[in-house]
Amino acid sequence: MTKEQIYQKLVRICGSKNISDSPTIIKDYSKDLSFFPEKSPLYVIRLKNRDKIQKVLKLANSLNFSVISVSSNSGPRHHGDTIPRNDNCIIMNLSKLRKIRNIDKKNRVIMVEPGVTFGELIPNLQKKGLRLMIPLHPRASKSVLTAALERVPITIPRYMWDSSDPLLCTEVFFGNSERFRTGTAAGPGSIKQQKKSGQAQINPMGPTQFSPFRVIQGAQGSIGIVTWATLKLELLPSIQEVFHIYSDNIQELLDLQYELLKYRLCDELLILNNLNLACLVKQESSDIIQLTNNLPKWNLIYVLSGRSKFAKDKISYLKEDISDIMKEKNLLHLKRANIINNDTILNFLTQADMNPWKLRLTGGYQDIFFITNFEKIPEFISIIEKLIPLNLGVYIQAINQGTSYHCEFDIFYNPFDKQETMSVKEKFLEASIKLMDSGAFFNRPYGIWAKEVFKRHQDSTQIALKKVKRIFDPNNVLNPGVLCFDN
Repeated sequence: MTKEQIYQKLVRICGSKNISDSPTIIKDYSKDLSFFPEKSPLYVIRLKNRDKIQKVLKLANSLNFSVISVSSNSGPRHHGDTIPRNDNCIIMNLSKLRKIRNIDKKNRVIMVEPGVTFGELIPNLQKKGLRLMIPLHPRASKSVLTAALERVPITIPRYMWDSSDPLLCTEVFFGNSERFRTGTAAGPGSIKQQKKSGQAQINPMGPTQFSPFRVIQGAQGSIGIVTWATLKLELLPSIQEVFHIYSDNIQELLDLQYELLKYRLCDELLILNNLNLACLVKQESSDIIQLTNNLPKWNLIYVLSGRSKFAKDKISYLKEDISDIMKEKNLLHLKRANIINNDTILNFLTQADMNPWKLRLTGGYQDIFFITNFEKIPEFISIIEKLIPLNLGVYIQAINQGTSYHCEFDIFYNPFDKQETMSVKEKFLEASIKLMDSGAFFNRPYGIWAKEVFKRHQDSTQIALKKVKRIFDPNNVLNPGVLCFDN
């Protein structure tokens, strides 16, 4: 089947206005900020009808072309998971699917389509006295649904009870074009009938003993295309108090963080080094450098929250409890910093980012992130600092009630400097491999990581994953080449 023949078939489904092979648009989707090689798709199509998604997938299976789904119009895209791996591929842009289908304050759940972004959803929910569980200062144009599918960690570990949170139920079109609803959304009855009977699509488990959302989440669009999902919400606090504790000893802050998590005393809770904190606060490169030099190396930030008429009382007793813990653990010498305004800190913890914070310093970055346990974090920091002593940001985020930690190293560089880019690429690969060999668990193996990650797993892991792929996407239509799936 030729390119022109595929085009004619797509026109019948999408309409010519929703299909583009403009060189400018094609170039936007042929590369991203990763080190993955550039590859051009045949077409970019835009859909706002879920039934048409199914028709395109049926067409892809019959004509043997690939489909990569994306959820937002604007980038920057970063991890190489939306770049074609073969010559016979189209991009399916779902940014027109942007309905907020339901907000249920009673059950603290929201149903959104892929095109709904953090920039529009966060203020919408705040007006209703609700808040979304968000990643650290997410890009305003980032799809809320995609972030949940990618398992991007949220900043409030006490509300994260499972590695899948805040994702709940989904509607998905598998690669074989079959429509499916996961969790309690599966039935009985349609979504409209379920809502009429008072159900809220909260439980992600099932149907039966099988929980297919586990297969979909983290699959980088290689198993199915999600057309809506329900996500957890929480009530908006009426009072919040920010605490910024600093130290030159990372272990002291890790010990305090551990205790705060154990008793679930605070909401937002994270550790940043001085460079990453400065990038979150300042917009211009010169201001970032100046603030970095004025900040202590390690910074623990936590937020105490209260609601309703006893909000002040709650914060008061939480502060006393934390003071007792610090006394018991001999951490009273740790002081509260006053270098950054509390409202500024709350802004990057609760709002979306119009100017992506990781691009502010040099215009480019590469991030190395993985999951680890509490004890190994200092070891991993030592490994990275020896390899990359300059322009290194560090972000440590407890997840799953503190049972594990998202550990992230951000390497800032000028992407327009070819020599610097090559040097960063070498260090990026060297550091990633050294971390893997030291026990870091790369649970989101994007792009050039995938080969190294699966090389360190037993063959049975890949065999099992490929069996799952063949069940849901037998013709390898969806995003071939990601993870361990062949092109």
